[in-house]
Amino acid sequence: MAGVILAVLDHPAATQALLDAARQLAEQSGAARINALVVRAPPETLISPSEEVLTEQREEYLHTIEASRAGKVREVFDAWAATVPTGIKADWIDIDGIAELLVEERGRRADYIVVEQPSRSDYGTSWHALRAALFATNRPVLLVPAGQARSFGQSMAIAWRDDERATRAVLSALRAFPKAANRFVLAGTRGADVVLPPILAEHGVTAELHALPIGGGPFGEALLRKAHQLGADVLVMGAYEHHPLRELLLGGVTRHMLSHADLPVLLQH
Repeated sequence: MAGVILAVLDHPAATQALLDAARQLAEQSGAARINALVVRAPPETLISPSEEVLTEQREEYLHTIEASRAGKVREVFDAWAATVPTGIKADWIDIDGIAELLVEERGRRADYIVVEQPSRSDYGTSWHALRAALFATNRPVLLVPAGQARSFGQSMAIAWRDDERATRAVLSALRAFPKAANRFVLAGTRGADVVLPPILAEHGVTAELHALPIGGGPFGEALLRKAHQLGADVLVMGAYEHHPLRELLLGGVTRHMLSHADLPVLLQH
């Protein structure tokens, strides 16, 4: 059965890199369809708390802003779609609605979700869509950093901890990047010995183990530094939240990656 990738598009400047990443993921995983989703936010969700009344003039202005954003994203999509290889179908989906709800609904019907890395100063659609993708769909999420698209999937770094989220992330990564030439396991330790995850041997996968001391600085920073030293082009890890009722409270390493990752990251909750 051919797979489906949901690409959640938000900012025009990030669209090309995100679509290119979706195409690479499709080519490597065997997915045959990329659904490119743009969500136009309702005007009432865009007004500031200090605005007590949404006037007709203000509503029209906000509609225009959203239409302009969607139009710019569509221009990038149309140019990109003309280059998509035969065998991959690219569909454009432009909907008015709440981003979290639409990403959750459509994400559950996809095999992978691709999202742009939200700007640290922008807590709008990208952040809402990302939280929904990570914590409401039960699907692997590829986080694409800002900037030019880069090749990935040949050299994989796995941030390992022995729990179900990391296990699911590894299983998704093995399906997403079946032809990776190099696989590195980065395991945090407080002095105890670490071993390669049995799941890799059970799937006939060889990997190189690297123990990273925990403490002395943000562990997310250590993960990224080691991944770059090893020449990894994608990082695989579980996604964590500290409080199940408030997705804003993310685990420390997850929060660091969402803000600071400078290579694609495949996450799974």
